[in-house]
Amino acid sequence: MLVIGALAAGFVSCETYKVEEPEMTVVADFDGQWICFAYEAGNPSTPVTVFDILVTNTTYNESDAMWMTIADCDYQYSGTATFLDALQFKLTCNPAALNFSCSAAEASQPQTCHNIYVGQDYYTAGNQGYVPKDGYTVTETDGKVIKNGVDTKTGYKADAIEFNYSRTNPDGTTKQYVVKGMKNTGWNEEMQDYSDFIKEHFS
Repeated sequence: MLVIGALAAGFVSCETYKVEEPEMTVVADFDGQWICFAYEAGNPSTPVTVFDILVTNTTYNESDAMWMTIADCDYQYSGTATFLDALQFKLTCNPAALNFSCSAAEASQPQTCHNIYVGQDYYTAGNQGYVPKDGYTVTETDGKVIKNGVDTKTGYKADAIEFNYSRTNPDGTTKQYVVKGMKNTGWNEEMQDYSDFIKEHFS
C-alpha cells in the first residue's frame, strides 16, 4: 500500500496536562516535509518523477542556512522501492524573503530518508551500496516558498515551493529539473495527484 505522509492521530484523555509550547526554528517557513513534481528543465510542463523533500534547520539553528534531503520516488537507481536514491545538502536561505539557493554544494546519500513505499524513514540506495554514497554536488537557483500558494482539493490553502535543481553525480553526469510542489499536509486527498502519478509510473 502506497503511503504519502501520515494523518495526524489524536486521542482523548480525562486528565489535563500542561504542555510546553514547541520551540520554533528560525527557518520555520522552510522546514518540514514537501511533496513535489520534478520536470525536466527543457520540458517544464510534464513531470518525470516525484520528489519527497525534507527541510530541517542546522545544528546551531542558523538563520541563513538549512539542510534539504531530496528523495526520488523513481527507484530506478536501486531497482527496488525499498531503497530510494536521496541526496542531503546544505543551502543558504533568507527567511524574511522566503528564498533559498546553493551553488555546487557538496551532497551525499544519508543513511536514511523518508520512504513513501515503506511508510517511514528507511535506508537509502547509497547506504545500501546501490549507488555511491558521496561525491555529488547540487546547485539550486530561484528557490522560494510561497505562503498559501496552493489551493488544495479539500478547500484549504497550503504553502508552495519552487526551485531549479541541478544534480551532478560522481561519474560526472548531470540532471537538471524544475521542481514545483507543496507542503505535505498529511491528508490523502490533498496528496492524490502525487499518489496517482507514483502508482501509474513506478508501482
